[in-house]
Amino acid sequence: MNKKVTYLYFDDLEGAANAVKDNLESDLLTVTIKRELPWNDMITYLLDNQSLFDGLILDWKLDGEDDSNANFSSEALAQQCRRLQVDKINGRGFSKSFPIILCSAQPGFKTIHERDTTSEDLFDGVFEKSDLEDQEEFLISLINAYDILSDTDKSIDDIIGLSKEKQKVIDNTLIRKINEIRNRQPHEMVQFLLKEVLNKKGALINVENLAAKLGVNINSKGWEELKNEMDHFKYKGILLNGERWWADLINEFWVNNFEGTTLKFLTAKERISFLETKYNNLKDRLDEPNLSLGAESKEFWTVCYVSNMPIAEMDGFIIDQHIHYPWQDREYVCLDVAMNETSRGELWYSLLPYEEERLKSYFENTEK
Repeated sequence: MNKKVTYLYFDDLEGAANAVKDNLESDLLTVTIKRELPWNDMITYLLDNQSLFDGLILDWKLDGEDDSNANFSSEALAQQCRRLQVDKINGRGFSKSFPIILCSAQPGFKTIHERDTTSEDLFDGVFEKSDLEDQEEFLISLINAYDILSDTDKSIDDIIGLSKEKQKVIDNTLIRKINEIRNRQPHEMVQFLLKEVLNKKGALINVENLAAKLGVNINSKGWEELKNEMDHFKYKGILLNGERWWADLINEFWVNNFEGTTLKFLTAKERISFLETKYNNLKDRLDEPNLSLGAESKEFWTVCYVSNMPIAEMDGFIIDQHIHYPWQDREYVCLDVAMNETSRGELWYSLLPYEEERLKSYFENTEK
């Protein structure tokens, strides 16, 4: 879909809002800035002008300035918009569903907001304003996703871009979950896919994880050609923003082409050897990844959560994080990241308790 989309952006700081607008706007995206209004006027304005916008961007502190007209929070406004997308109040409601983005100029805002679980289901994206300026592709993909999800005849195929035959290869619990929420409000499916599928490693993997699973150094001369051969296994569903591959389809590809082998338990050298027998043009053009500090195995299967260095699971340290569904994989950090206390609290906080003990024993053994 290539239609031009419009976001209505409410912010009480004109300078900051204009910076976001100037960096976001393109041939396919328009941003209209407006100052906040008192509650009743705000709701009335949105209802009266709903045909003029496809999505909302809200500043976190609508009442942050002394001359602000807002006597409400951005969370309250988002909640009311969600409600009016489902039900009419006093005979009035929205005729469509639309995405809502939250942003703030406050440093570390996203981390702060993640601790507030009361409003986590209201917004389709939460950004610091400096980061929001780079999100044109994502904002457009949100509008396209809402259009598809608002269709009463949508199928799972339409949502995740996989034929029914390929869906049989994917973790069945994921397919069942998508089918379960397929006909709920669009924002429920959008947030589920973003939080539990697209932004969680497992069912889908990014390019660094793809390279690790294939046992190939991403800087190899033949990497781009090999990656292109994996195009059939890419995610081509809604919210497409960057490259993702279906991990189960990669595993199926391996089984179908190299019978009697298990991808996960081959060394990088062995994987490359098999790939070169299939793709003659890649002979001597694929290199193994380097081992990270302290690593011993070249049965690479994941990457360090911080450095993106390929690691075998046995060489990584598992991060303590919430895993909600069986298709999601644990995240690991490599030894040098685990040892670096200064990196904690930024991208990750702690290891699983038994991994903390393992790290402690590593220090004890190296000191002897």
